[in-house]
Amino acid sequence: STLLPLAIGGIVFEAQLATIRLRTPAPSSGSPRPLLAQAVAAAAVPSLLSNGDSPATARGAMSSVKASDAAEDEAALDREDFSPTAYINMMFPSEDSLARIDGYASELEAKIASLDEEVLVTVRQQTSAGSTARKDLESGKAAMAELFGKVREIKGKAARSEQMVHAICSDIKSLDHAKRHLTLTITALKRLQMLVTAAEQLTVMTRERMYTEAANLLQAVNQLLAHFEGYAGIAKIDELFDKVGETRDSLRAQVFEDFNRLSSSEVTPARSQLETLSCACAVVDALGADVRRETLAWFSNWQFAPYKHAFQPYCEAGSLEKTELRYAWQRHKLKEFDELFSVLFPPSWQAALAITREYCTITRAHLDEALDQSRGALDVWVLTRALQKTIEFEKEMDARFSTTALDCTEDGDAPAAPVSLVGSISASFDSYMSIYVSLEDKSIDEELSKLLAAEAWTAAAAGRADERVFNSSKKLFIALKGSFKRGTALHMSGVLTDLVKVWSKQLRVYAKKVDARLPAIQQPTDLSLPPVCHLDQPQQQMVCAVVNTCKYCTETTGQLEDSIIKVIDGEYADKIDLSAVKEEFQAVVTSGMRVLVASLETKAAPSLAAMSKLRWDAMEELSEDTSPYMVDIVSKAKETMPQLGEALTPLYVKFFCDKFVESFVPRLVGNIYHCKAIGMVGAQQMQVDVETLKQALIELPTLGQATPTNFYVQFVADALRPAELVLKLVQTPEEMLEVAVEEMRGAGVSIELPKILELKGLKKADSERLTEAYNLMTGSASEGGKKIKKLFNIS
Repeated sequence: STLLPLAIGGIVFEAQLATIRLRTPAPSSGSPRPLLAQAVAAAAVPSLLSNGDSPATARGAMSSVKASDAAEDEAALDREDFSPTAYINMMFPSEDSLARIDGYASELEAKIASLDEEVLVTVRQQTSAGSTARKDLESGKAAMAELFGKVREIKGKAARSEQMVHAICSDIKSLDHAKRHLTLTITALKRLQMLVTAAEQLTVMTRERMYTEAANLLQAVNQLLAHFEGYAGIAKIDELFDKVGETRDSLRAQVFEDFNRLSSSEVTPARSQLETLSCACAVVDALGADVRRETLAWFSNWQFAPYKHAFQPYCEAGSLEKTELRYAWQRHKLKEFDELFSVLFPPSWQAALAITREYCTITRAHLDEALDQSRGALDVWVLTRALQKTIEFEKEMDARFSTTALDCTEDGDAPAAPVSLVGSISASFDSYMSIYVSLEDKSIDEELSKLLAAEAWTAAAAGRADERVFNSSKKLFIALKGSFKRGTALHMSGVLTDLVKVWSKQLRVYAKKVDARLPAIQQPTDLSLPPVCHLDQPQQQMVCAVVNTCKYCTETTGQLEDSIIKVIDGEYADKIDLSAVKEEFQAVVTSGMRVLVASLETKAAPSLAAMSKLRWDAMEELSEDTSPYMVDIVSKAKETMPQLGEALTPLYVKFFCDKFVESFVPRLVGNIYHCKAIGMVGAQQMQVDVETLKQALIELPTLGQATPTNFYVQFVADALRPAELVLKLVQTPEEMLEVAVEEMRGAGVSIELPKILELKGLKKADSERLTEAYNLMTGSASEGGKKIKKLFNIS
């Protein structure tokens, strides 16, 4: 009986909790639920009182609940998965705690009532706000309707205003057209009156030959007629046009009649006549550009009629040889023009320039015909001179008329693009430039053939070495210099480039001819023997002349190349290259040096051969003097060098010494190897001979009037070092042989050990054992040294 009310109360409490949860807005995640927690706490108080507890006890219990369970209750109420049953079980965990359920339920009901009141107030406020919004919307619609009405009214007024403006503008436009037409009519009538008056006055002035006034009136009439060109077809206008046309024809006829009187007169025209014609030129200007050109053409024909007759291509004066006379005639004619007719024509006509152009046209036609007639018999000198004089004349005329002539437009006032007079005549020669180059080639080839035929192939016996050259070389470069002057005078870089090829070809031909003058060198089948070349004094001088000539040609060719590059246009400069020609001459120089070296080696060959025939091993004591064979070699070298020093420049003397040392010393070393056993004393004597040779070789440049350089002295020492080392090795005692061999190997000298042992005079068996020991030493120096010491019983 006690539990039934409690169960009923629990059910009611659970329902109240569910109602509160439904009516209470859900908080955001993590936010507390204070209202629900307070409602649950309040609902628990009546339950405590219903159990008979005093109010103080109830309040104490309530405080205890609030203090102990506040945090837990709040957390439980804030959960998303809140369960009223679980919450009631938590709040009333025991039967005793159900005593406060009625109070707790009352609290919840009170809170529910409060929430219902808040919801009701909120709904009423929302209802009132919706009514106000509808009233405001109706008011806005009414205002917009009123605004649209006013806009339509304004638009109507604007349309009416636009119609009014269009009507006003149409009236204004009509008045403006009327005014313009009236103005044009008045102007046309005034100009018509002026035209009629001017035409009548022009007729009178034409009849009276008043050219100055007629020119001014004619210009005015031309301007007036230009205004009435759009009125063609009107009888009065057509009549005026015809009348003015007749007057213009009459004026033109009168002007040319006056000019013809000038040409028919054989005396110098009077000043008054020239003044009249000067005024007539003003009329010609007014008549137009066609009449002006016709007047200048008439004047040119009058001036050049004698020229055309006198300088026809089939006449003597019209030949290419007389080309210079043509230009002298024109210079005289321009001088005459300046004295007599410069005041006749207005400056704007550029009459002198016009007649000069006409002269160039006539002259070019004449030269075309003259060149065609002479095509098979053109002379290079005549062709070159004619072209040169033509270019000089063109440049002179071009400079006279302010460097560049100016074309004029049809009205003769505004200058157009500048047109140079250069090339106006000389263009006739363009198609003949290949013939010109061929003629130059032929001319130089013929000159070279004559020079080679007349060449004695001897040089001066005395004088400076660089002047001891063949006469043909000097004359050849004189011919090339003449060709160069003729080519540069043409101012045609393309032609000059072709001429360079011709000069290069002829110089190569000459180089081969000079090279052919060198005596032949006979090379024995035994390559260890020196080449054979016997030269007597004249032949030696001739070889030196070949060297000097080729040196002169190399230097002069370089100067020619530099001169060409200076005068030729930049775009052609890269095509100028005479290095191949210079290399060919330098190759001849080298060949000449080989001949001179071979000649000296041939002279020294018998003495060198005598060296290998001496009994070196039979010498018992060292001689105080150099061996006779070496004395002979040195004497022949010292005898030759002064001759070469007089005939060659110091540079080539040094070159000769270098080549002789380079060729002779290896043969000397080879001859040492060819000797039989030389023994200790023989080796010492040879060493003295080598030292003598070394000093002689160092003195050779000085004997040839040149100064030996440090490089040359070192070069001689390095060349003779193998001979010195071989002789040192021969003199080396057997116990020191290992050290000596190592020294030679360190110096980079190849060792023919069997030959050296033979030179030492060892027996064949001992030589073979030493050779075997040496071969072992090349692999292991210490072991090889021990074997050598053992062979010679050295401890």
